[in-house]
Amino acid sequence: MLNEYALSDLLPVVSEQCSCCAVRFEGNPTAALVHPYRQSFYSVTWFLQGTGFEVIDFCQYPIRKGRMFLVNPNQIIDRADGVCGNGYALMFAQSLASQLGIEFRKPYIDIDKCDEPLLQLVFEKMMDEYESENISKMPASIQYFYSLIEDEIEDEKGQIDTTDTLFRQFKEIISVHDFKIEPVDTYADALHVSTAALNDTCRDFSGSSAKQFLLNVKMTEAKRLLLYSGMNMTEISSQLGFEDSAYFARIFRKKILLSPTQFQKKYRKS
Repeated sequence: MLNEYALSDLLPVVSEQCSCCAVRFEGNPTAALVHPYRQSFYSVTWFLQGTGFEVIDFCQYPIRKGRMFLVNPNQIIDRADGVCGNGYALMFAQSLASQLGIEFRKPYIDIDKCDEPLLQLVFEKMMDEYESENISKMPASIQYFYSLIEDEIEDEKGQIDTTDTLFRQFKEIISVHDFKIEPVDTYADALHVSTAALNDTCRDFSGSSAKQFLLNVKMTEAKRLLLYSGMNMTEISSQLGFEDSAYFARIFRKKILLSPTQFQKKYRKS
């Protein structure tokens, strides 16, 4: 079964005043978590030195000096054997990310050596605020930190704030509704925009229509459930809002190029 963790599982007290944490690797509360796991918060893991591989939603990425891993809520994190390194870790709640307009659209970024000193100063400042229980100042520091890496996270052509917010809200509403499939116009109505505007925004940020983006999100969640939930095919198809398990299996094979059963046999750990 998949382990699932909230920020409250890591921090002694989580409240509106304490919804974030900044630490060095040796003080990182996620180090004690049982892999693989799903988290309900945002996290940043910056390797100043390191070797091994980080696994995020079934994709394996090499750990390198200066590489910063960016994880959104609901993603599954695993870690290949032999990972070691030093650096910093930052965790913060979804509510704070929404307040600050933070969204990660890449699994990692590589920090230029010339940018490291300033980012390290900001991390040290956040750590001091956390350790001294001066938590009320951390949101401003997190926002400044995000502003320093935002250009690396953004797509090359850049995006305007209004569409950025709409795309983030679309992803949030999919998650809130437990990844169930609904007609695109249902989501557009909930977001108070036209279906055309939602489609245009999704194409800008994901390269696909709202319907295809929604289906891709569902397939990622289906892979998570197939490997870690213990649910059968009928239960998974129902959970995701497919009309029946046969239709779900056809869509899964078309998108993943394996049947659900073949996918389980290939990737499920014994």
